[in-house]
Amino acid sequence: MLTSYAAQTPFVTYYGKVGLELSKLVFQGQKMSPPSLATFQTTYQNLWGRLQKGSISPQSILQQVRSLGTPQLAAGGVVLAECLGFFTVGEMVGRFKLVGYHGEVAHH
Repeated sequence: MLTSYAAQTPFVTYYGKVGLELSKLVFQGQKMSPPSLATFQTTYQNLWGRLQKGSISPQSILQQVRSLGTPQLAAGGVVLAECLGFFTVGEMVGRFKLVGYHGEVAHH
């Protein structure tokens, strides 16, 4: 078991570094910056408090979705399309083919 983990370590390290560098490029290209620690703590403390009180309900979430404007919906659609595209490309790379999985061969 340890030898299998030891064999996987270089791959995980390599792809972890690649992912980190790619995320740095995206952050710099989009002129993004991570939130400050105070902002992060405040946001998640508020969320945790709302979860404990039970003030987050399906109705409140639905109301927030209904109040979204056209720019937010368009941005959400773009993000959804990007995620679908990345997933599709990842599936193609992982299977080494463009078309779906092979079905079971019928036995006569």
